[in-house]
This record gives sequence, structure tokens and C-alpha cells, in this order.
Amino acid sequence: MPPRVQSQRWPSDRAILFVHGIGNANVGDYNALVAQIEQILGADATRFAVYFLYYDEINDWFAAKTSAGVGIQQLIGAIRSKSASATTPELGNAIAEFAGDVLWPILAADARTAIRDTYLNQLRQIVRDGEDSAVAPRNQRVSIIAHSLGCFHTYEALWEAATDAGQGLSPARWGVQLENVIYMASPVQLISTVAKGIDVAIPNRDRLHSVSAPTLESPFETNVAGKAIPSARRTVSITGSLDPVGGHFFGARAAWAYMNLPAQESYVDEQKLLGDQPQEALLSAVLHAALRDDGPPAITPANPHDWSAYVRRHGEQIRGWLLS
Repeated sequence: MPPRVQSQRWPSDRAILFVHGIGNANVGDYNALVAQIEQILGADATRFAVYFLYYDEINDWFAAKTSAGVGIQQLIGAIRSKSASATTPELGNAIAEFAGDVLWPILAADARTAIRDTYLNQLRQIVRDGEDSAVAPRNQRVSIIAHSLGCFHTYEALWEAATDAGQGLSPARWGVQLENVIYMASPVQLISTVAKGIDVAIPNRDRLHSVSAPTLESPFETNVAGKAIPSARRTVSITGSLDPVGGHFFGARAAWAYMNLPAQESYVDEQKLLGDQPQEALLSAVLHAALRDDGPPAITPANPHDWSAYVRRHGEQIRGWLLS
């Protein structure tokens, strides 16, 4: 089945695109999250056209996982070697396995490229929908809310849009500048560091903007006057103090794993697990319990990677960003 590109009339000048992480999301899987956002926005929720990025090609990733065994072990080993120094050995292993399970699809080049193309097709349709609703691209207020590996897909797609004017989505030439890009538990820096360390296992490494560039920057296009025009007016990064995918290992920020783009607004939630065991043992148990091979990390009450918990903790700020 071809990727589903959604189209709709806009009720005003605003739209939201939700981008999930690993897993094969289907129609209806975003309902609870959308309900959260609608509650946050109240009556203003009716001002937004709401879109969801569904990437059917994710199925190819799971089919390919067994053939990527050596690369997966290299990926997990690279994460383990860097995270173990800040943790107990058991927790370091849990962090490496959890992060590796979330990040391993970067080893599937064909599916990765297909998702980027699907992403760009959906962005183009969103812009066209705005134009068809009498909102010119320069007046559109489009926000992206991404989680986990969805942040990686967002980063790669926006750089592709900014550097390839033929996509019709660049901020300087075409005036397509997003209102907000909100990254939640972004693994972009983690992927960049690990992929560079095991580049022999990363196919089409030179096609990855997060890996081929010497340092990470927010996507932008240089205009005819030589000024850098960012792809988004506001870039936000939210993660938690116990979320290894977001670059924190048991309360400590790891510069090699934490995405810190220039000019981003940064928020790190203080996370604490409840229980009688030591925090290291609790976190290790939670991460192991959250691992799944056929979908996104399981949502448990204590899972520090829970997308809905990030939205809940930042409801007031999200409302302000979306309505600015």
C-alpha cells in the first residue's frame, strides 16, 4: 500500500504535524495524544488542521532486523561503551539495549530514504492545503511535534527541504518557514555520534545530514543576501533526566548524546522513579520492560521515554507555542 498523504481544508492559518518514533503507527494510534493537545488548546483546538505522519515502510525495518544483526551489535556496543562510565554495568547494558532498540533502523537505508520522501510529500501537501485555504506559505503557521526517532526523521527531512530547493519547501526561496518544531526525547545527537563511530555499518552515511556534517545545526537556507533563514521560527528540545534516548544517563547529561542545536529552547524534565529499590535498579527494570521488537517502546507508568508524559508536563508551554 502506498504511503498515506493526508489532505484537508484548513479552518484558519494553522496546522500541526505529529511524527511518532519507531513502530508501525496506524489510523487511530494518535487519538490519545491528540486528545491531550485538544484539551491543552481548549476552544482554540478548532483553529488547527491536524496531520499525522504514517510511514508504512516501517514494516521493512522489522523484516530487515535479522539481517542487520552485526550492525545492531556494533550500535549497541558503541552506546554501551559510552554510557557505562556514568552508570553501573547492569544499567549501562539496559541503556544500550533500550537505545539500540530505538535507533537501530538507521541501518535500513532503503526504508530510511522512503520515510524521508514520504515526510517531504506530506509537508508539500500541508503547504498546498494551506494555499488552497487562502493562506499563502509565508503566512502559514505550521508546527511539528515529534518524538524519539521521529525527531531524527524530522531533522533529516527539514535539512533536505532546506538544501534542495527543488523540493519546494525551503524557507528562503519558497517562504516555507515552520512556526514551531518541537523535539521530544530527540536522539539526533546520539545517532550522529554513534553513526560516526561505526560508519562502516551505516549504509549511505553521506546521505545523512545528521552524520555527514561536522557539527549539528538547525536546518536553514542561505538567501541571496547571504543571510541564514532557519526552517523554523522556533525550535524546542524537551527531554528528561532519565531518558537515555534524549541524552541523559541517570540524571547526567552526556554531551555526546544530548541534542543541543544553536538557538534551540531547551527543557530537561526532572524524572524520578518510585519504588523501594535503588534508582539504578528501577531504571534498568523499566527500560528492559519497555523494550519491544514489533512496535514503539511500551508505555508504562514509569517509562521515562513516554511521549504523552512529555506533553502533559509542558501543556501550558505547548499552548503558548502553538498559539503564538
